[in-house]
Amino acid sequence: MDKNNTFRQDGRAGPASRLDQLEILCSISRIISAGAGRQDALCHVLDVLDKELGLKRGTITLLTQDGKEARIEAVHDLSEQKSRSITYRIGEGVTGKVMETGRPAAIPRVSREPLFLNRFERWNVTKQELSFICVPISVGETVIGTISVDRPFDENAPLAEEMKILGVVASMIASDLHARRVAKTERREPTDDNVNGHLLQPALQNSETSGAIETSSFKERINLFERDLIIDALKRCHGNLTATARDLKTTARIIRYRVKELGIDYEQYCSRKG
Repeated sequence: MDKNNTFRQDGRAGPASRLDQLEILCSISRIISAGAGRQDALCHVLDVLDKELGLKRGTITLLTQDGKEARIEAVHDLSEQKSRSITYRIGEGVTGKVMETGRPAAIPRVSREPLFLNRFERWNVTKQELSFICVPISVGETVIGTISVDRPFDENAPLAEEMKILGVVASMIASDLHARRVAKTERREPTDDNVNGHLLQPALQNSETSGAIETSSFKERINLFERDLIIDALKRCHGNLTATARDLKTTARIIRYRVKELGIDYEQYCSRKG
């Protein structure tokens, strides 16, 4: 797999790359659930996004204790000393807007986006035009942080697809924060809801009793990702399950099972004569 491009040379999503993306998400899930220290796990996740998907300079922010700004929790391939001095006020820049609205953002050309603050001086590092993606990390309806990446600008770049991948990763991170909080509570460890200067929002503090975080959110996102993958292949293969299995490099039995499990009406994609 070309580590720096999840698309074919002609700009169309390749079936192998889509399967690779699914495998990468499962790999990230294993990293997060392995029980390593939180910051180490997050840095490992950003390293995978860089090496496997070509998503550079990944940055994870979390809200500070007063809830007015976001600080860097983990960063890839950038100076740790510099990252410690960088904060984003709510509503400030692309990251601050994502925090404020809870909506993801994909910026095709950062040089044309006035909200892009270039706090990390990415242009000075890369000497080239960049695209930027930022998605919220949310617990229930509460945004507690963001995860962002950049990539070299390419008019055929799959920004929407990569934003969807980051959304799945953000869901995993939110679930992990919840799980760590629950584990501390069960061990009756003293905590003050302030971890490394970051605020655990009320939704996260009380989620073990309020149910604010959905434990199924990661599985649901993976299923949606896989469903889109299969439907794209069904369209290419005109609803033929055997051809779809061959296209996705799997077996017809597995495709039939997943089509049924995911509620896909494959017959609507079948070619009809006469």
